[in-house]
Amino acid sequence: MQSGRKDLGYIEWRWQPHGCDFPSFDARKMLEWNRNGRIVFVGDSIGRNQWESLVCMLAPVVSNKSAIYEENGSPISKHNGFLSMRFQPYNLTVEYYRSPFLVLAGRPPNGSPDKVKATIRVDELHWYSKKWAGAEVLIFNVGHWWNEDKTTKLGFYFQENGKLNMTMPLMEAFRKSLEAWKLWAMKNIDTKKSHVFFRSYSPVHYIQGKWDDGGSCDTKTEPETNAVPDEHTEFNDHIADVVGGMNNTRKVQFLNITYLSEFRTDAHPSKYREPGTPPEAPQDCSHWCLPGVPDTWNEILYAQLLSARSRKEPRGVHL
Repeated sequence: MQSGRKDLGYIEWRWQPHGCDFPSFDARKMLEWNRNGRIVFVGDSIGRNQWESLVCMLAPVVSNKSAIYEENGSPISKHNGFLSMRFQPYNLTVEYYRSPFLVLAGRPPNGSPDKVKATIRVDELHWYSKKWAGAEVLIFNVGHWWNEDKTTKLGFYFQENGKLNMTMPLMEAFRKSLEAWKLWAMKNIDTKKSHVFFRSYSPVHYIQGKWDDGGSCDTKTEPETNAVPDEHTEFNDHIADVVGGMNNTRKVQFLNITYLSEFRTDAHPSKYREPGTPPEAPQDCSHWCLPGVPDTWNEILYAQLLSARSRKEPRGVHL
């Protein structure tokens, strides 16, 4: 169904639905809809996975490939900070901001115990947030860093109202961070202009262990026929609840991709990681190969945007 892709190779995108009315992705329309604008992804490296997928899906319809470039000259292999791919013929940028907690992680308050290496400020959005507002399309994701391995075990504890709280439960902190995001969104996003999506949790598929103790997925070569729901559905419950509470507009939507992605245990890099990765390195069963599952997420994103445009355009008029 899809052509092969190497890195950001610009290859013709082909997708044909079978037995359904789901609209096929039209890169030219997507670019035209957002001409002179911005599409912004915010979140962890799985969000970056989806960002790279969309760049690859849009690129084939631009004939002059030199007119597509990273604005700051950064290689797309850069994992920190932010990346911004400009599609010059459309004066459009497709941007990714690395913010795995959405809220800010930084130095602990003075006088904190030595075991506290940093704090996650559950009531303060990342300072990158000033760059997010004003985009025509925003896609947020979060969840993969909200675990003990990447918080308390690393000496990262929670902070609220400027005060350290070393007993706050993880999911309570997660919920508070979503409420902080909601307040920011209600204050800073023009819902008459911007379409806002919060993507659900992306499943991981480690078998017989976790990522750091021998877990693998390289033996899977076909999709599952009976998917088992991911154990992290509590993340989705909180995200869906917070987004559902923003009932002032239909432009803020929960983009649920968890269950459909659960079937693709075969779609991760596994042991076939980036060149130069040591053979003994852990397998990657959380990120996704491209082309692959994130392309489907972007197909759904496109369908949602198409539906929104159809509602506001005169009957029979479609760009």
